[in-house]
Amino acid sequence: MHELLERLGRGDTRIIDMCREASRVWSSFLEELQTADTGTISARLGFFQKDFHRIFESDKLGQTMMPWTGFAVLYDTQQGWGQNLPRARQLAEAFSRSNCSSEVRSEARSAVISYELEPAPGASPPKR
Repeated sequence: MHELLERLGRGDTRIIDMCREASRVWSSFLEELQTADTGTISARLGFFQKDFHRIFESDKLGQTMMPWTGFAVLYDTQQGWGQNLPRARQLAEAFSRSNCSSEVRSEARSAVISYELEPAPGASPPKR
């Protein structure tokens, strides 16, 4: 997140295009795996990580932005999660079980907390 803020502060407008591309690839990824179980999504996330290193032209920024842009594709600031809540919770679980780098998993955990995706006590876990 530090690199993102630094680059935005310097006026690096390429960040906008990078975020747009990240949204596009996330939409394709989620569409392709629309009916997949959590384990399948988790396995695919590890291979998907390198795409974000390429998109953001930096391993560190790619690791930071991968989870944030994934959840952002599913969330609407006016409507909230809406029908995407189960999918967002599934993605949260998939990140935690993935073989993505520890940096990606840590950022995903931060996003889960920020987006208040942790299930309520006593709630059933997401489908696996």
